[in-house]
Amino acid sequence: MMILLSTLSEGLYVSIFSIVIVFALLSFIALAVQSLKYIQQKPKVIQGKKDMSPTKPFDISDIKDDDMMVAALIASIDYHEEINEDVHVISIKEI
Repeated sequence: MMILLSTLSEGLYVSIFSIVIVFALLSFIALAVQSLKYIQQKPKVIQGKKDMSPTKPFDISDIKDDDMMVAALIASIDYHEEINEDVHVISIKEI
């Protein structure tokens, strides 16, 4: 009986020690991840004057090839699903 109690107490000691180590490592990882939020550099915003000059209205004749037509259609469908209102393509710019 004494051997059983000795083995049981050693097992509890090892289990509790292992649990403490796991929680210590998890809190260290959580602290490291939380600190990354403060270390990360934010992109610099260039404050400049935007060109707000009026442009000519976009026309269907301005579409030069099939890729531009597909891009316009997909962009307008995606934007329509986002705002749930009618969408008009104003301009297309190749990136």
